[in-house]
Amino acid sequence: MKIIPCILLLAGPLLAQETAHAEKAAAATAIPDVDKSVLFIEPKGRASDYIQAFELLRKDKPSIKISLRTMGGATLTISELTSSSNGTLLFAKVPSNSGSKYLIVPIEEILEIAYSPN
Repeated sequence: MKIIPCILLLAGPLLAQETAHAEKAAAATAIPDVDKSVLFIEPKGRASDYIQAFELLRKDKPSIKISLRTMGGATLTISELTSSSNGTLLFAKVPSNSGSKYLIVPIEEILEIAYSPN
């Protein structure tokens, strides 16, 4: 008789967990994915696009500085832009008073490349 109550005590929480998982799964399938769209772009292609945009801006107006804006909120004035061989990283050359330095930025962190507002 002592064994049966212990089994019931253990089975109760397990049933509750299974019910909670089933409810979450049902709720997830009930929401239509109409408003969601995802576009998959190869990193190498995206890196090439950013470099092409940088070159176009530099060629169009060479006297105006070009900036790169990241998801972290940083806006960097850049003088050169290259990519890694896999295209997942961009190497941005940033001029400063103490000489230029390179910053390595993951491709997914970049929001835009545009003329600097300064």
